[in-house]
Amino acid sequence: MSEPLGPGWAPKKPPPTGDPEQPPKPKRYWWRFTLASVIIVLVSAAATATGVLVYIDSVAQALSHNDAFGSKVDRFLSKVKGGEAQNILILGSDKRAGAEFEEDPGRSDTTILLRLDPDKGKIAVMSIPRDLKVEIPDVGTDKFNAAYAYGGPKLTLRVVKDLTGLPINHVVNVDFLGFVRAVYAIGCVYTDVDRRYYHSNEGVAASEQYAEINIQPGYQLLCGGPALEYVRYRHTDTDIVRSSRQQAFISDARQRISVDDLVEDVFLGGGKQDLIQIFTEYTTSDISDKETMLEILKLFVAVRGAEIEEVHFPAELGPSYVTATPEAINEAVNQFLGVEASGGATANQEGAEENEQDEAGEKKAKKKKGKSGKKKPKKEPIAKAKAPGSDELVAAREAGEMEAEIAARRVHGTFPIFFPTRLPSGAYYVESNPYEKIVDPRIYGIKEDDGSRHEAYRMVLVAEMSDGTHYFGMQGIRGWPDPPILDNPSETKTINGREYEIFADSGRIKLIAWHRGENSYWVSNDLLQSLSNDQMVGMARSADLIVAKQKSKKGRNKG
Repeated sequence: MSEPLGPGWAPKKPPPTGDPEQPPKPKRYWWRFTLASVIIVLVSAAATATGVLVYIDSVAQALSHNDAFGSKVDRFLSKVKGGEAQNILILGSDKRAGAEFEEDPGRSDTTILLRLDPDKGKIAVMSIPRDLKVEIPDVGTDKFNAAYAYGGPKLTLRVVKDLTGLPINHVVNVDFLGFVRAVYAIGCVYTDVDRRYYHSNEGVAASEQYAEINIQPGYQLLCGGPALEYVRYRHTDTDIVRSSRQQAFISDARQRISVDDLVEDVFLGGGKQDLIQIFTEYTTSDISDKETMLEILKLFVAVRGAEIEEVHFPAELGPSYVTATPEAINEAVNQFLGVEASGGATANQEGAEENEQDEAGEKKAKKKKGKSGKKKPKKEPIAKAKAPGSDELVAAREAGEMEAEIAARRVHGTFPIFFPTRLPSGAYYVESNPYEKIVDPRIYGIKEDDGSRHEAYRMVLVAEMSDGTHYFGMQGIRGWPDPPILDNPSETKTINGREYEIFADSGRIKLIAWHRGENSYWVSNDLLQSLSNDQMVGMARSADLIVAKQKSKKGRNKG
């Protein structure tokens, strides 16, 4: 039988006597492959760039309704060169429907300053309390949010500039319906809810009714309507707490979609085009051309890996207004700019001359380093372990054990329940309240984006302070080692064999976490980060556990 013929390119079998003569060297086609690859990459890049420009242009056309808005505020805005840091004023407003409200500019419910600084690689946000006592041009003394009612975004912009001394580069006015749709578009937002938020108007006199809300405490996924209720709620909170809640939610929302994801989805046919559509439909701003859009897009790309620094406005509660001294505002503005006050300079001066100061500071630092050869001092650690008794905490094991035992009886299977054995003096656990539908500790399920479900618990703690009631908490999640809230810790530290992940804002610990197997645990500070770093570290370090397994006896882990 003859051997089956192989394909035409198959080599001949060697003869029985040995190898045949050396085959001819193959022709070198690698350079053709490389050249073809380069051409494909260049053509693809050119096509993508063209597509980006075409899409940006179409978005700019959709934003043409902003021309009238831009003409009103343009003379109060500061221009900067491409790539420089920018301050953006974001207004959250709601315009009531109906012919009788056609002349009504709406109400400003939220005012946030956003700073994008590519040179420092920083993003900063600062909320201005709506009840802040301010001077409104041509009006007089009033609450800050009255500026919007009197003169819309333009007058609000003028007040912000007078108040902070900051140059404002862009203004974006967001309708709350757009906020709801945007939250849905990014797949909702994982956020750490500090306490039970509940109010029902059922059986309440019309004169005493206010916005209803029904949100449980604990780390969870908030969508549309509930998310809006959460960030807007203010009836039993102060204006300052509300602003902090809004800033925290913005930081959480940013984790849900990066600039890279947005660009990829927009230009490769993903689902986030909805976000661009929402932006064009439910916002008004001075941004109405593709050049400005590209400039801002580049700015976001430049700071895409930066953490958001939440700058708390230094307000004090009064009987009618929220107040702040010029010195305190100046300090907050300096923190927002990422510069330190020096030589008694005012915030106005530093805001107007920030670029010159940054350049001069960098040159001076380089010159000094060149002469002395010294390196920058080592960064001080955020978390410092202190001996019990010097951490500003008191023993609280009995109360914690009772709370943990309740949780252990309610969870399913083996789930170690951690609880702090030391607490700030006077702190206590929230009690269950059927009227407000409070069940503490809360046992619930939380779902990942891929559909995986995990059992979780939340213990809500209360600290009564001179400025009001503050809520902090102990959280545990079974089988989820990497929830989004634990991305990018500020630092990690091992104390007594347990590794902690520390998350801080402006040097203040807002959350400290640890793991046991695949389970995640953390202690959360209150929204104003009122608990000191020593207290936060002390509580986490004191955490003991009860192992929940068919009502088994408690097992201890002296971490």
